[in-house]
Amino acid sequence: MGKDLKVLIIPLDWGLGHATRCVPIIQYMLSKGWHITLAGEGKTANLLSAEFPGIQILPLRGYRISYPKRGWLFIPTIMLQIPKMLSAIVNEHFWLRKKMRSHAWDIIVSDNRYGLFHKKATSIFISHQIAPISGLGSLADHLLAFISMRFIQRFNACWVPDTADINNLSGKLSHPKTIPNNMEYIGPVSRMERKNVADENFILLLLSGPEPQRTILENKLLDQASQINERFVCVRGLPAENQLTPSSFNVQFIHHLKSGELNLMIAKSKLVICRTGYSTVMDLIKLGKKAIMIPTPGQTEQGYLGKRLKEMGWYTVQVQQKLDLSKGIKQCIDSQYQVPPFNFDAYRKAIDKIGIQYLGA
Repeated sequence: MGKDLKVLIIPLDWGLGHATRCVPIIQYMLSKGWHITLAGEGKTANLLSAEFPGIQILPLRGYRISYPKRGWLFIPTIMLQIPKMLSAIVNEHFWLRKKMRSHAWDIIVSDNRYGLFHKKATSIFISHQIAPISGLGSLADHLLAFISMRFIQRFNACWVPDTADINNLSGKLSHPKTIPNNMEYIGPVSRMERKNVADENFILLLLSGPEPQRTILENKLLDQASQINERFVCVRGLPAENQLTPSSFNVQFIHHLKSGELNLMIAKSKLVICRTGYSTVMDLIKLGKKAIMIPTPGQTEQGYLGKRLKEMGWYTVQVQQKLDLSKGIKQCIDSQYQVPPFNFDAYRKAIDKIGIQYLGA
């Protein structure tokens, strides 16, 4: 088969984190001479296009989940959209069956998209939520885990971007009592690299996630930042936005940064203010950067991660409804948080193993 394995990679479109954590996986596969095809739409496709301008991106409808303005409405809003999600899963599965006739991919990598498996390819599912938290109690959690694992078992492998030991990132999300027999902990994955650069004495506001909560947090942060004697850089997380936003007296606005540019911006900042999205957490841990983390209201996964990170003494965590930027900045700067070291290259072994299965080397 030579060294031109054909790979399809498709991340979920709930925020940009699923796409950003696929970046190092794509880069490593490209370094091995494999032929990569991507698929998606909207912000996800825009980000991947900016990172990999020479790679074909096939149009594929996302899950297009809408989110409420009020956090307490998050769970019922998502529940009402379950038929839409199931329809998207069925749609992507039949899309894949059709596209396989003309593309004949050897490997399919699906980041949290449950319908992208095929019997004629090695199908890999990436997720850190093997046991999702519903927010509706243990019975609902068990039901969600059962359904999730039934889908996961249809894939040849399930890659979890975390470690198996007790000092892990995702806690019970990826470490349930019963795990799928095709599951493999591949270690945390981040597109970032440590930089030996001087601190430029600014605070980075790193916005991400779905609307309308991205904008709600942006407005809250900017309102309080205007009253604080600090310099801020606000990366808005809007890769498709072209119109420039004028900077204020203490806030510089940037719509979006490519991986290398964002890497340098984080490295130069004295601390970061961001969501508790799993990919963001992995990025900051790799860079060893202090941060104030703010879970998205109603998102049970982010709420759990925020509580876990705070209890482990790794980061300053604040609730959006009670956001106190001045207090959080002081607490974060004065903190002596210690995050244990992680191996961020372990995922390469999982990719190498897939390559050996096809190429024998």
